[in-house]
Amino acid sequence: MVFEGLVIHKVPYKERDLIIKLIMRNGLLGSFYIYGGQGGGKHHKPTIFELGSMVKIMIREQKMSRVEGQELMVAQESQRIWEPQSIRHDIQAFYLICLYFEVLQKFSMTFQLNSSDYEQPEHDGVFSVISNALFHLEDSLIKKQFVAHQHLMLFMVKLLFHLGIMPDTDSCSYCSVDLMESSGVTFLPANGQFACTQCVTAENEKGFLLRIKKSYQTRFQDYLDLSGTNFQEADKLIQYFCHQYQLKTFDLKSYGLLFR
Repeated sequence: MVFEGLVIHKVPYKERDLIIKLIMRNGLLGSFYIYGGQGGGKHHKPTIFELGSMVKIMIREQKMSRVEGQELMVAQESQRIWEPQSIRHDIQAFYLICLYFEVLQKFSMTFQLNSSDYEQPEHDGVFSVISNALFHLEDSLIKKQFVAHQHLMLFMVKLLFHLGIMPDTDSCSYCSVDLMESSGVTFLPANGQFACTQCVTAENEKGFLLRIKKSYQTRFQDYLDLSGTNFQEADKLIQYFCHQYQLKTFDLKSYGLLFR
């Protein structure tokens, strides 16, 4: 059986082996044991399992009784399909993709051999979001157009949409007035909604509302069209995500590195 996915986590094991996690094309997490995955040896073989790399893995056949319902699969052959070249050389970009990968691991379901359907595309929208986010982040670095909070804003809005937990950006959560017709709106992360400033006395965040709407309509390849964003607004979306999944920001180790 052959699997394809992006490397989002890896742990060295023994002298040269690796245990890796892939976010696979079906949006599920797959865990694989890779003999010699760290590279090295007398031939100084390089590893192909860098974070963000797209790989194809053929697993070993094992007795049904040993693997049914198990999460860890043993690789027989591995091939790298694509890898980011520039992300590893930009510390902010690297922290950003680490944050992406941590976020994915907080909600993604785990694939179990002979217990899960690999061909089921129910969660493939998540893979589409992360693969496009990585490819165009790499593209922005090559073109020297990388702006971290632009990419983070796009990623979070599109991810929240695919997860089905986007906040309501059309109506006030209290009086149901059209937010676009209101002179002021504010975001309430704990409620997962926006409210007009007639109902809630707070900072006017209509610009944030407009940028969320624009992010939803902006393709990853048009990242430069998303102007006016900042880390404070992207952080609000992360705080909202954490509230939805009952997390704290310190549960995301890369968060502190990116927002320090």
